[in-house]
Amino acid sequence: MLRSRLTTVLHRRRRAHPDRTLRLLALMAAALFVLGGAFDDGQARAVDRTALQRALKSTVLILVPDNAGDLYGTGSGTIMDADKGLILTNFHVMGDPDTGELYNDDGFAGIGVMPNDLRGAPVLRYAAKMISHDPQYDLAILQITGLLDDSRAPLPANLGLTTLPRGDSESMLPGDRLAVIGYPGLGGATVTYTEGVVSGFLDEDNNGEFEWIKTDAEVNPGNSGGLAIDSEGNFVGVPTAGYSRSDVAGKISLVRPGAIALRFYDNASLGQGAKSGLGGRAASVGRRTTASISGVEFGDAVNRQGKVTRPLTTFPSGATDIYASFDYSGFRNGQTFAFEWKIDGERAYADAIAWSEGANGTTWLHLYSDEGLPDGLYTVEMRLDGVLLHTGAVTVGAAGNSTASAAFGPITFATDVTEDARPINAGNTFIDVKTVYATFSVSNMSKGTPWRTRWLYDGEEVLAEDNVWEDDDITASWVSLTHPDGLPAGEFTLELYIGDRRAQRGAFTVAEGSAGSRVQMVNVTGVVREIDNSRRTISGALIVFLTPGVTVDQWVNADFDESMIYARATSGRNGAYQLDAKVTPGEAYAIVVVHDNYEAIVADAYMIPADAGDPYELDMTMQRK
Repeated sequence: MLRSRLTTVLHRRRRAHPDRTLRLLALMAAALFVLGGAFDDGQARAVDRTALQRALKSTVLILVPDNAGDLYGTGSGTIMDADKGLILTNFHVMGDPDTGELYNDDGFAGIGVMPNDLRGAPVLRYAAKMISHDPQYDLAILQITGLLDDSRAPLPANLGLTTLPRGDSESMLPGDRLAVIGYPGLGGATVTYTEGVVSGFLDEDNNGEFEWIKTDAEVNPGNSGGLAIDSEGNFVGVPTAGYSRSDVAGKISLVRPGAIALRFYDNASLGQGAKSGLGGRAASVGRRTTASISGVEFGDAVNRQGKVTRPLTTFPSGATDIYASFDYSGFRNGQTFAFEWKIDGERAYADAIAWSEGANGTTWLHLYSDEGLPDGLYTVEMRLDGVLLHTGAVTVGAAGNSTASAAFGPITFATDVTEDARPINAGNTFIDVKTVYATFSVSNMSKGTPWRTRWLYDGEEVLAEDNVWEDDDITASWVSLTHPDGLPAGEFTLELYIGDRRAQRGAFTVAEGSAGSRVQMVNVTGVVREIDNSRRTISGALIVFLTPGVTVDQWVNADFDESMIYARATSGRNGAYQLDAKVTPGEAYAIVVVHDNYEAIVADAYMIPADAGDPYELDMTMQRK
């Protein structure tokens, strides 16, 4: 008797920001005016101070509970991707590097972000989950998955986070200035900034690459995983440890160099964000859903993180268990998740559930039989709301299809393909691309044959997928690699497997180009104050940015049409605000600010400077009625 089970790793769900109303805006129709000097452009501040503010805002507090929900420990982290909510930290903040065991089974952490005044205690706002780690270098990546105070609703589109520029740790020399930012817990719960110099470097394995930057800047428990910056405020490393000896005066701190940390982050985040496509004559060109399943692996057991412990493509005769672990993203609670196991093309087990495990995470399927699974070719199909997201295959014992004569021809890379899998703009070097296609000829591939794609970036695997050949008469096919932010500069390698045999291999390079000059959208933050008393802040003011090209008059005449609003915010207790969507530098927006007790502020075509930093600070001053 065959049985199957779906077991999920606990996943904190996302939450949307509270709805905001426009109840005050009807008062504006009779009293619109432009208040000269109402906007105070924060870009006039000194560059060094601005860089420091950005670095402070990009540093977060990490709280890690144990399995009972009690606080186990704290650490620090750095926001690396503000839109996706990716945080770089030390692995020992989340688990034991010696054993690889996490302090809680779900890799869960609470995230505190910097308050607007940059002085107070961090605001505990987000829930996060560890998505990648490297115990060797003591590094980990977390991804924000929800809000701490409501795990059932989706996250807002704009998380309101800040990132900072990357520096060059490999160019640093002893004597260069270096500062450390984090939450060591010394002196209270607020952020701590310590400054020092680069004291030297450590090459522990004598391989020519320095594993540590030594510094006299203080690194204490709680600082771990935080931020190290150079004199210009650029990211140059991850503070990891501090050492002192009772018989020797002084203390030395160790920082994981940015070159190592960023290499780990880029490889891991590419694997998280990259997607592959499959095609061919008579094959579907793409999916019609934003949801995805990736990282599928088969094995005979899973670990506490829900991952297969020993990936297999062939199981021995008499095997009793097949696990299929996978990462999922873009899911929504309430959708129908269905899966079906087949043996040699015949249905063996199928089930469907209402999804309840949040948008992103890791889980597994389990097919088992106490009497032993019969020999054959096993395939599993996974669907979300009827859309096929993945098909994978393994064999038990002597599987049906022979792959000895099956073959793939040489790989040709291109920026596009035709419907019959011919390459368009073929080459081996590309600049500023989001997708690269790989075309190849096919011979003697039978329907149901297991095959596999494996993508590597600078020699490290970033994406691998198991597939089952869908037709008998395909003579040419293609696969693709896509990343929404553009493929990073470096060397990419594609390996194609038929069964366990590597059938073809090819490589291409993405060179540095115009991708680095793309306009990056920025957050808008600021404080609303009284015009006659700048020390008095105003809470409850509604700030509205209209869609570019829409004037205030057009909006009023349209009866304050919600569809014309680009972004909005309400000033908090200290008068501080942050828009709920990022703006584009070099773009003009109409701005409206209203409050019951103050005259409205109205301005058409306010230009965001082309060189605006993130966040762009825009203070407001209002006149009492």
